[in-house]
Amino acid sequence: MSIRHARAFVALVTLCLAGAVNASDTACPQFFPGEQAPDLIDNSLAERTTALCNEAYSVLASGVTKGPLWSAEHLTAAQIADAQNTPRKDAFHAETAIPVADRAELADYKGSGYDRGHMTPSGDEPDATAQKQSFSLANMVPQNHTLNTGKWERIETALRTMATEDGDVFVVTGPAFDGPTPDTIGADAVVVPNYTWKAIYAPSEGGAAAWRCSNVDAPVCAVVSIDTIVDETGIDPFPSLSATVKANPISLPLPN
Repeated sequence: MSIRHARAFVALVTLCLAGAVNASDTACPQFFPGEQAPDLIDNSLAERTTALCNEAYSVLASGVTKGPLWSAEHLTAAQIADAQNTPRKDAFHAETAIPVADRAELADYKGSGYDRGHMTPSGDEPDATAQKQSFSLANMVPQNHTLNTGKWERIETALRTMATEDGDVFVVTGPAFDGPTPDTIGADAVVVPNYTWKAIYAPSEGGAAAWRCSNVDAPVCAVVSIDTIVDETGIDPFPSLSATVKANPISLPLPN
């Protein structure tokens, strides 16, 4: 389904509260290779989850971390062209489609020292409505400012170039948490990720890979296989892809 046809989904919000969330549990298959949403290999991640379909991206939010487990888009050359003609207008907001007890609030980020880091970036959104949806806190994690405005932004730009040249790319982005006692921010205890990752599948190449960046003042980014993301996060971003594709990352440019 094209982005323009996807606009019919603007009013559609699908809530999946509790229970396992797998590839069959999606109302917006147009964002995923083979129309299969990411799998939660680690079933414990499914606790208090809410799945949302937006105009240009889908997200699975966690009531435990108070942020996304993954955020997915089907990024096309046509969408990027439209996005370039859509001026950015900040519209950060709490996600009212998520139960109050399971969501982050704007006050959680205030004075935290962390940016409200987009997983699906606002710069990918093809119109004002889609861009506003991208500013939902359900699509945000506490992200180090140096990473957010530096290497992460350059990864987003490189991916737009790739999608423009290749025609389209499937993208799944999310956080990774390492350790039993992660840092949190705000009264709602929004969990701070140790890493953020962006997995891509390029149909023109028939291959996939992911960027993985540490969420610190001096971030280090690496290109890794999809299998690495699965092992480290308990999430399979592309369940429809073959084992060979997941094990062998294609070449991606590293941000300076």
